[in-house]
Amino acid sequence: MDQLLQPQVLALIILGICILLFLINRLSQATVGFIGCLLMVLTKVASFEDVFSQFSNDIVLLMASAMVVGIAMFNTGVAQILGKYVIRFSSGNEKIFLMSICILTGILSMFLPNTALIASFIPIIDSVCKSSTSLKRRDFVLPVALSAMFGGASTLIGTTPQLTANGLLMKLTEEELGMWDLTGPGLLIFLLFLIFLFFYGFEDGKKIWIEKKEISLCTSCDVKEQNEIYDKRKLIIMSFIVTLMIISYVFSFLPTALTAMSAAILCIIFGLCSAEDVINKLHWESIIFLGTCLGIGNALTISGAGDLAGTFLMNVLGDIKQPFAIFTIFVILTLVISQFITNSTAIIIALPIALSICEIYGFNHMTFTVGITLASSYACLTPLAASQIAMTEVAGYEFLDYFKYGWKMTILVTFGILILVPLFYPLK
Repeated sequence: MDQLLQPQVLALIILGICILLFLINRLSQATVGFIGCLLMVLTKVASFEDVFSQFSNDIVLLMASAMVVGIAMFNTGVAQILGKYVIRFSSGNEKIFLMSICILTGILSMFLPNTALIASFIPIIDSVCKSSTSLKRRDFVLPVALSAMFGGASTLIGTTPQLTANGLLMKLTEEELGMWDLTGPGLLIFLLFLIFLFFYGFEDGKKIWIEKKEISLCTSCDVKEQNEIYDKRKLIIMSFIVTLMIISYVFSFLPTALTAMSAAILCIIFGLCSAEDVINKLHWESIIFLGTCLGIGNALTISGAGDLAGTFLMNVLGDIKQPFAIFTIFVILTLVISQFITNSTAIIIALPIALSICEIYGFNHMTFTVGITLASSYACLTPLAASQIAMTEVAGYEFLDYFKYGWKMTILVTFGILILVPLFYPLK
């Protein structure tokens, strides 16, 4: 009984309850997330501040601010005009539009913050889909987020997990990852994803949510209700704000969230959208759900739930000494752990153990570091997996949709890691 009351065990039990409620789908995702956060506090797995302070996390503020900018883009007509240009470029072909925006996102994410990219592209996708009767935003938002995930994992600076892994590698072995050490296997796996998406994943996604009601980034924006004659002054101001926002994202003049917040408040100051617009049109459930996802993830990290996974791993390994078998176990376990806790935490759990085993048996440190890093970065089967995945909930995906959409791709990616990483970095 005492073991069941340990914080890490309670955290895993609460996570299991939340997953069950998500699957039953009787309550909204935001409600289930809130229940999870409350249980984490009531059972003293984590403090109130540890859990609910995540609602002021920069990712939540970034997402909310991006929605405000999106509302202003609709109000001024910038979104509709941009959408028409994109549709004209793609000739209304959904796969041309899909591949264009996914490739662009993947390339940019190698050097820019993924969350900022998603925040920038969601309003664009929304505007394009509102300007077309054939394009549905739910078909594009998740693939674009996944493209950012794959692209971001392909360079040292693409996302935080790589830097975490590099810090541990330097501390424990005095080796280090270079800027492009992840690029070889990372880009090939990204290409594998694009091929999968083009020939199978895109149509499979349509089947998963075909009967679900389409929702918008802003809950009551409707292109048909917009006047075709737009205020030129507001169009110019809105275009200027968006341009400045993107430049700041690229050159990091301000922190990402602060950039988005500044753009949002400028939209209100210049009358491009009103406070009433924000209150009435913002998709509040998505914002609440994102905050609860981060709160639950933080509680799992603080409670030490990941340590149980580390202990389990050591027990599983036992007397196994074959390098590929051990490499496979680490990759799969890291992928599983990363579905529920932050990518960096999963690396902190798995990588030190892996590097110790490499030292004992003479395995290549770099192989295990790259494999574990990529595995942690590719988690996408739940909205808890990563911030950029949770942000896509604004498109109306349900908890189980992420698993339905991603499990086949995850199996493909796992084989990609297991085959490609040892080709670039021999196991011994």
